[in-house]
Amino acid sequence: MSDDVAAIVTAYGPGGGLLELVESLLPQVARVVVVDDGSDPRFDPVLDAARRSGALVVRHSSNQGIAAALNTGVRAAEADAVTAPTFVLTLDQDSEVSPDFVSCLVGTAREAAEAGITVGMVAPAHVEGQPSPVAGAVRGFLLGRAPIQSGMLIPLDTLRRVGGFAEQLFIDGVDTDFALRVDRAGLRIVLSPAVRLGHSLGRRHTPRLLGVPVRLGGAPLELTHSAPFRYYYIVRNRVLLNRMHGRRHRAWSVRETLADARHLLVVQLLVPGRVPRARAALAGVRDGWAGRSGPMPERLRAALDR
Repeated sequence: MSDDVAAIVTAYGPGGGLLELVESLLPQVARVVVVDDGSDPRFDPVLDAARRSGALVVRHSSNQGIAAALNTGVRAAEADAVTAPTFVLTLDQDSEVSPDFVSCLVGTAREAAEAGITVGMVAPAHVEGQPSPVAGAVRGFLLGRAPIQSGMLIPLDTLRRVGGFAEQLFIDGVDTDFALRVDRAGLRIVLSPAVRLGHSLGRRHTPRLLGVPVRLGGAPLELTHSAPFRYYYIVRNRVLLNRMHGRRHRAWSVRETLADARHLLVVQLLVPGRVPRARAALAGVRDGWAGRSGPMPERLRAALDR
């Protein structure tokens, strides 16, 4: 067990996978904090089961977004009488971790620090079988760019230095903003080479032409996409992130904006749900340019739900 790590698991409408994750983390860390971000009472049995298993469960009365849930979890971990953690580990409810997941991350953090590297966070080298983006290497350690939020091992000293997660972004881009602030502070994002995180990266769709699956390289083409409402946040927060960090990171801003545009074009051409997705994306452009942040307008969310 890593007795100086508190795991923070964010949840919203959780299924049984939450309890499996909590039970796999309990032998590895000093405390598991589950932050439920405004789920309705239908999900009480799952959250009650997590509490009975040994997790500290904190609940928001309404949906406040992933950044607010993470910040709530950090505060709860720091205030918890059971442990005074050195690190927090951030995870989503649908993540899967191996029995040595935490010890490998902590080991990498300590080895990198002993090598003279100023560690801002440590992240898995692979997520759902895909390699995490690599920014280079120093003293034998792989450096990352902007790892996804789930699976980040963050020293509390990093949070005290760069601040918490950006609640105005609500969801999407929260991890990118945090990584860029870590980099600005002169801290390193280190990848742990032996660590693999199981994590859903979105919905999957295989496009068809005249009823036949489209193939690429001999295998059916499989596209990863998100629910239509997420494209409001993806597009809006790209505009906001460019405003927040684009002047300092021009190449990153251009590269990531083009990547988002390419992704949106592909899913609009090949994935069903074009009308609500386009409506969400256009509203995201409008609100991003207007500088609006926080949750999407309720009228838009209601229209997309219909």
